[in-house]
This record gives sequence, structure tokens and C-alpha cells, in this order.
Amino acid sequence: MIEASEPDTLVDRPRLRERLDRALHTPVTLVVAQAGAGKTVLLRQWTAQCGAPTVAWVDLETADDDPVRLARRILTALDAVRPGVAPLSSLSGLHGGGLGTTLIDSLALELRDFPETLIVLDDLHRITNPTLVADLGRLGAELPGNVHLILSSRVDPAVAWSRLRLRGGLLEIRQSDLALSDEEAAELLHRVTGRDVPADIRTLLLRRTEGWAAGIQLAGLGLRYREADALAFAETFAGTDRMVADYLTEEVLAALPADDRTLLLELAVLEVMTTDLVGHVLDRDDAGVLLERLAHESLFVVPLEPGRTRFRFHHLFRDLLRHHLRVTDPGAEARLLGRAADFHLARGEMPDAIEALLRAEDWPRAIEAIMTTRSEVFERGEMRTVIRWISSVPESARADRLDVSLELAMLIGMEGDAITAVDLLSRIAADPRATVGKRASAHAWISATAQWASRPEESIHAADTALELLDAHPDARPKDVLGLTSPAHLRTLAIGSSGRARFLAGDLDDAQDWLERALDADAAHYVPFRVALLGSLALLHAWRGRRASAGLLASEALDAADHAGLLAHPSAADAYLARARSAVLAGRPSAAEVPLVSASLRSEANRRTQLTWIGRAIDAARAVAEGRTGDALAAADVDGRLGLGPPAPAVHDELVAVHMLALRHDGRTAEALHVCGPDAASRGPAARYELLAALIGTGRLDEAGDLLATWAPPDASTDPLRAVQHLLAHAAIAELEGRHGPALASATRALDAAEPEGIAEPFAQAEGPISSLLAELAVTRSGLVDRALERRLAEHPLHANGDLAEPLTQRELEVLALLPEHATSVELAGRCYVSVNTLKTHLAHIYRKLGVSGRSAAIARARELGLLPAVSPRPALER
Repeated sequence: MIEASEPDTLVDRPRLRERLDRALHTPVTLVVAQAGAGKTVLLRQWTAQCGAPTVAWVDLETADDDPVRLARRILTALDAVRPGVAPLSSLSGLHGGGLGTTLIDSLALELRDFPETLIVLDDLHRITNPTLVADLGRLGAELPGNVHLILSSRVDPAVAWSRLRLRGGLLEIRQSDLALSDEEAAELLHRVTGRDVPADIRTLLLRRTEGWAAGIQLAGLGLRYREADALAFAETFAGTDRMVADYLTEEVLAALPADDRTLLLELAVLEVMTTDLVGHVLDRDDAGVLLERLAHESLFVVPLEPGRTRFRFHHLFRDLLRHHLRVTDPGAEARLLGRAADFHLARGEMPDAIEALLRAEDWPRAIEAIMTTRSEVFERGEMRTVIRWISSVPESARADRLDVSLELAMLIGMEGDAITAVDLLSRIAADPRATVGKRASAHAWISATAQWASRPEESIHAADTALELLDAHPDARPKDVLGLTSPAHLRTLAIGSSGRARFLAGDLDDAQDWLERALDADAAHYVPFRVALLGSLALLHAWRGRRASAGLLASEALDAADHAGLLAHPSAADAYLARARSAVLAGRPSAAEVPLVSASLRSEANRRTQLTWIGRAIDAARAVAEGRTGDALAAADVDGRLGLGPPAPAVHDELVAVHMLALRHDGRTAEALHVCGPDAASRGPAARYELLAALIGTGRLDEAGDLLATWAPPDASTDPLRAVQHLLAHAAIAELEGRHGPALASATRALDAAEPEGIAEPFAQAEGPISSLLAELAVTRSGLVDRALERRLAEHPLHANGDLAEPLTQRELEVLALLPEHATSVELAGRCYVSVNTLKTHLAHIYRKLGVSGRSAAIARARELGLLPAVSPRPALER
């Protein structure tokens, strides 16, 4: 918990503290009042004594407009109050300029295990990103009952609170509530002036300030020097913001000793003051004593931490002092900020130095400092901060710096705005001033947008252009930008991007060659590149059904990410998708849930649209495998898009295939035929197989045979999934045509292709003729056949359910399916995204409907009825 020391003018406010006690029973508390109303002081007083065991306090800063930075600060604050437990930092992510749906849902789930916790976000008005503000509001509404969000702001946040208000979930404290009472004003004035202020003067000041704490404090400072004419002072004191500003500049500053006045004006240029910084900027050796004195005398300075090593001005007073300094000494602010920048530069504190230079409008030095930033900003996900720095420099001051434009474009692309990035990079590539190195850099980074774009051929073309330039000019040495534009980095980036683009285009053989080439390239040692390349290759192998190699590659990628502290980085998304795809293919759809959530967090982190689409395709396949065809159809809805751009060809093929599969399993096989459209025969392999299955399922065997004849038999060593599907189609047609021997032979060969990789799902998805063939083969073969039959039983329990006097609901069937995993009630509740009490209610209904009294009896009865598989999956198949 944060327990920063307060100024000596702190006044206890028990009436408001008592009111704030309701925050422990309310999802969101909103404290909105003007600057100087005492919001922060009140919240610190209350959190120090409210009894909540855990308080995660975040003082918001302008830089927190970057969603990645803000997410990290919130998660770090939560981790800090629970040392020794698994950190939440791996959840870090954002989406569309905000925190992202997946992050909010995952955080809400993780916080269920916390003790009673307060999350305090102070100075919310500093966040101007509307998506981010709205997401913070939604986070408050989604938090579990043991966690409460407290927002303090000068202005009402742009959040729709109506639902929370209607159900009493929002506690609001506003300006009128924070107005000081007569007793509170008396105490504050006594602390500031050092004497009791008469009641008539207090009454005048309260009326003129309307109880505004900062106004009372400022009046007290004036009374400190005006004891002889205190009444006249009170009668003329003006307590509004504007009038206080005038009063501060005309009266209070004038009343201060000249040295103190100059000192305050000069110190006000600093956001945060430390002894060393103040000593350097003002060339003084008594900075520590000076700051303590200013804090003790209530001259607008407050300590930020218990150790009293960092101080700041009250925001309102600092702004007023800066304004006065600019009027009285126009060049002083830039001069002092320049000295502050020198201090930070000497210590390698680049962000603080850059902020000082930007405020000083020293554009040349600011640009040079910004251009020293390295790839760490990409690795930490803080692209938006550097984008803000560059954008703060007027275009006229950076018009001649193509390297600055290149860095801006690279960062915008990394942050997820691929359209803007490609536009900027294309302009750089076409600029007659651009060197060969800059043109190669621009094309290589255009190619890197493959996972954001629906037209992979454009990324392939950009990669080819970059490689041609590098090959034709081997001596070209591009100017270093972010440490990522050396020839080796550009070559590795272009080759790997071309591999990803070819994968998305459906050219899997070439994609594999290019990705393997990239892993052998010179800059493949750069960890984010290596993690992404290994993950992309793992996903490609999983896409083709090569589960064994996909698993090894995904593990290598995630081990490398973990070792480098990059598990939360977007580059790890592909590896998690590979694991999810592999789990579904193995007939273990429930095992795909965790890696799918992990992949979603990372792909949303910088809006990798194509990876989001791939995640939706895998999630839809998982839903089909679990009998949730409605969810599958929603996830595979290409036309709905939910704000996403269109999927790339290979991903579109997979989505169409899963859509058709869901319709087949929903008993709408004839409808599935219409999903492909008139060019069905030209579809990719996934949709082609589903078209074959639909034709077979509707008895159109001649058409199915003709279509199958156009499909060259895939190589089981490179494409085991497609080889299995091809053989199953042959087996189904032969069996329905009465050619049992060839059908059995094709089914046997399909099992031979599938068993080395543990591919069970195509057998579980297959229709009637395959079921009979599997039943026959089960006499002599076990393992994969058992897994397929068990999956089919798990997917279609509804006939047995319908025979119950009171059938289980879909939600109860989902809970029932998890019982054999021997998870705790807390774990089961987390898996089902419900509270423990709700889970217990579901379990009570299941036990009653099955006529049993506990979990073990429910599992046994469900297996007896056919609602659960008769045996557990064989360990040998847990690949």
C-alpha cells in the first residue's frame, strides 16, 4: 500500500472517510472535483485506515495515455501488494488504443483469488485516450466482488455509468461533498498560519471560496503575512480558479521574500523534484533542506513517498507559477529545462531528458535524444510513448530527417496501425532523397505488416523488393534506427515476413522454406525475431497436422521468450496458437482454452488481425468439438467481422471450413453446401474437404467422387492432416458405394497417417460410414480409434440427456464434462467464468437431475448414461 507523507496542513475529514467506507461494498467509486479540492489527501487518509488488506495505488501521469504503460503500471501495482505469488504482468496487453476485452476479462478472473483489494487510479483526467478511459470504466464493472476500483479526476470520465448506477454499484463523491466545513477550515487555517483565525474571518473565507480546500490554504498563506489587516484581506479575497490565479500572482507571490518567490517560480518547471535534480538545475548544495522547508511551510510542495526523497508541486499551483514565470522571464523555462535535460542525459535517463527537451521546445536536441531509443521500446510494448515524442516535434522541425520518419513509421506499424505505417513507409521508399538503405528499410518494414493485412501478396512483393535492394547493394549501410535497420536485421525481417505472408496466402510449402531460411539468417538471434519465427513455423506445422514438430517448435519459442522476459510480448502469439490448434486436432478441445486466451491477449496487444482471425477459427473448431455449434457459427462468421479487417486467403479457407463443419454437426448439411458458393471446387483444402463431407452427407456421391478426383493425394509426411482427410473421403465414398474392402483399406491408411501425430479430431468429426469402419477397426486397433470414439460420445450426449426426466441445460453439460478432471471448485469456477457460488448451484442441479449425492457418483452415473465417455483418454496419446 502507498503511504506517502502528507504536508503539515493535512486535515482529518472523518465524515467523508465514513462515507468512503461504502467503497468496500461498491464496484466503482468516483471522486470528481476541481483541482485543490483535497481528493488525493482524502483518499490517502481513508485507504490508510479503511481496513482493506490490499491497496494498489497508481498516480496517473500524462505518459499513461499509452495503454501498454498503463496496463503494466496497474499490474505492477497489484503484483507489489502480493509478493511471492505468480505475477499478473504476463496479462499485459491492449487493443485498439485501449486495454482490450481479453485483458479485462482475464484480469477480472485472476483477481478473484485476491483478498479484499482497492485499486486507486488518481488523476484520471490525465488520460485523454477515450478508448482507454472507457475500458477502465468497463474494468470496474467487470471486477469480482472482492476488488473495488476508485477513480479520482478533475473532470467526469467519458464512461457510461448508467448500468452501475441503476444497481447501486457506483459511489460518487463530488465538489460539493468535498467542500470544507467550518471546523475543517479552522483546522486548516491554523495549520497554515500558525494561529487561530477568528470565526468572522473564517466565515468570509468559506463563503468566498465555497469551501474549496486549495482556496482556503491559499488564503491562509496570505493571512500569514497580513495579520494586521486580516479582516480587510478576507473581505477582498476571491476564491474562484481565475481570481485565485490573479491573487496568487498579484498578492501571495508579492508577499513572499524575493528569494522564495524566485525559487518557487524556477522550481515549478520541474514535474518531479529530487535533491540531486534541484541541486543541478538551480546550482545549489542545500536542495534537500530547501525541499523539506518548502513542504513544511506549505508552499505548494508535497512529498511523494515515505522517504521524502521525491517532491512535486500541487498541480494547480505549479501551472500558475509556470504561467507567471513565462510572463516575468520568457526565457527562463527553456533554460532551466535544458539544465534538467543535461542532468538526465548524464545519468542515461532518456525518457526524462526527452520530456524536458520537448517542453523546452529544443527540437534539434529532442530529435537527437529520441533517435537514441533502441529496440527495447518494441520489446516492452511502449511504442506509443515514442510516437508521442516524435509527433510532439513540429513537422517543419523534422522535415529533413527521413530517419525520424522511418522510426515513426516503424513504431506505428509495431503498435498495430498497419495502414498508416505502410502509407508512411511507401512515401519514404518513393522519396528521391532516400538512400538505398532507407528504401530497403522501408520495404522490409512494409513486408513486416503481413500479419495485419488481408493481402499477403503485397507483403511478399515488399519483401522481394527489400531483398533485391540488399543483394544489389551489398555495401549499403542504412542509418541505424531503433537498432533494427542493419542489413542483417532487414534481411531476416524480409525473409521471415515473406514466409508468414506465404503461409497466409496458402502456399504452405514455400512458407516453410522461407521461415526456415529466416531462422538460419544472421539476425535470427534477436529474441523477438526468433520467438516470432519459431512460433510462426510451429503454427504452420500445426496447421498441417504435424503436431509433434509443432509442439517442439512452440516450446522452443516460449522458452526463449520466457528466458528473455518476453512471454507477454505479441511475438509469442503464434506459438500459443500452435498449441491451441494442436490440442483441438488431438481431440482435446478443453486443453486449447488456455493457449487460446494467451494467444488472444498477445495478438490483440498490437492488433495482429490475421492472428486474431486464426484464433477465432481455432476457437470455432474447439466449440464444434465440444458440441457448441452456435458458438462455433458465431466465431467463424467471416461477414460479422466485429471490427476486424477481412481474413487472408488461408485463414478465410479455414473459417469457411469450420462454418460448414458446424452446420453439419448441427444437422444442416444441405445448408453447408451453400457456404462455399459457386466457386466451391477452387476453394482451399480445408473448405474442399468440408464440401466433400457435405456432398457425401447428402448422398451426392458422384459429385463427391468427381471433386475428390481433382484433389491430388497429399503427402502424409508433410501434410498429415490433409492426407487423413483425403483418405477418409475415399473411405466414406467407397463404403457408401458398397466397396467395403477398399473403404476399410483407406480408413486403415488414414489411421496410419494420423497415429504418429496423434490426430484424432477428423475421425471424431466424420459421418456415419466412418463410424462403422472405426467400430470394425477397434477390434484390432486401439489408441487413436478409442480417442475418436470417445470424442464422438463426448460431443453428442444429447440423446441420453433427452431421456432424463429433467434434462441438463447446456451450461450444466459443460460443467459435467469438466468433473472427471478432478479440479477444485475454484478451478472449475475459473474455467467456467462463474463465481464459486454459481458453480455450486450448477453442481446441485446436476446431482439432483442425475439422482446422485456427489461428484464421484455423478461421474459414474453420467458415464452409465452415455453423458460422459466410458473411460478416460489414454495417457500415451497425450502429446
